[in-house]
Amino acid sequence: MAAERTGSAHLQSLTVLGIRIGGAALQMALVAVVALRFPVEDVGLNGLLWSIALVARMAGSFGVDLSGMREQAPLWAANDGRRARLLARRDARTIAVLWGFVGIAVALVAGLGEFLGYPGRWLIAFWMVAAASAFGRLFMVQRIAKQQPVAGQFMESVALPFFGLVAALAASYTDPGLLIPGQVVAFVLMALILWWLSPAPGRSLAQYRAEGIEIPRTPWKVALPLGLGATLTALCVRGPMFVLSSRSLAVAGTYDVAQRIQSAGAMGTSAVSTVFGPRIAVAVRERPKLRRLVIEAAVASAVMPALLLVFLLVVGEHSLVSLLGAEYSGTWGAAVVLVISTLINATTSATSNVLMLGGYERWFMRISGVQLLLVVGGAWLTGADTAPAMAFWVLGGELFRSLAMSIGFLLHDRSLKKSAEVEATDAARA
Repeated sequence: MAAERTGSAHLQSLTVLGIRIGGAALQMALVAVVALRFPVEDVGLNGLLWSIALVARMAGSFGVDLSGMREQAPLWAANDGRRARLLARRDARTIAVLWGFVGIAVALVAGLGEFLGYPGRWLIAFWMVAAASAFGRLFMVQRIAKQQPVAGQFMESVALPFFGLVAALAASYTDPGLLIPGQVVAFVLMALILWWLSPAPGRSLAQYRAEGIEIPRTPWKVALPLGLGATLTALCVRGPMFVLSSRSLAVAGTYDVAQRIQSAGAMGTSAVSTVFGPRIAVAVRERPKLRRLVIEAAVASAVMPALLLVFLLVVGEHSLVSLLGAEYSGTWGAAVVLVISTLINATTSATSNVLMLGGYERWFMRISGVQLLLVVGGAWLTGADTAPAMAFWVLGGELFRSLAMSIGFLLHDRSLKKSAEVEATDAARA
């Protein structure tokens, strides 16, 4: 039976990885269309929009997605679908209420901005993208908790960049000003489809209460530290884009292309994490199984970034500059450094899941906070204003994070070992 589950995990990993590879190709096509058919400043603005989406994807669910997976994964594993769906519905309502309040505040600020002569409509666009990303993440994680990651991964990895690519092509042939609105539509459409696929739709919470079923409260003591840790992690990834955008949209455009190239290497890590995450949540107190899952995830995650690094070194900087233009001269160097950081992250990504799902969410939050200070704070204080310089700060932050997460996993492993020894001693005395 264990062999069947392991085989299923590997099969799902390969399936999700295949989807991610297809999505990476679409991402690269989207990058190429935007870079080749729009000014570099528009590339930077588009990168800023996608950066906001990524941060909202990690932070916009306020940790409810991860705390929900901790609650729901064991229920789905025990075939208690009714309670799992109830929790999914509760979490969806919680996020809807929170983003509703944010939307009201954004509408007021945007209206004031328009009155004062500022383009407040961009705030509305950013809110729509952020909210759609947050809901999309929540619904995808709910499917992951159910150990059904394929459809959600397809929507996020393939459908979303496909919608964005179609919107970019349409804008390039009609009105370049439609580039950003088209990307907004892509995110909203993705979120709506993921909602339809998730366990959240169905009976309302009022119907559950009418049946005498108690609705558990959202575990905010667990969710908020997880959410803050995820926020800090997302800012470590996309914070450099915000720093560069504040200085030059053109430089931000070159960095965005490098980061999109890096994302192709991160596809493998994300695919493995998607499949192994709920399994780690279930086995987080089972030392032999947990160690096996962490090792398997590390090996599987490292394949894509290693291949991408070799490809970049073979292709060289000249080929990339010849394709995109001289204004992208720093992109290749930044991409190489970012892919190296992705390779380091890949080998330790599962240890982050152990800290997030094993009750160490506060340590996860603190490690992410220090990483953010290293990356964004260091880059800002040193005046990093080129894509390669920013990439080196990202690499330094990743080295710290991977080391800290690995130490956390080793301490957790030692505590499990001591607990097993105590239980064995007590059993022998009995």
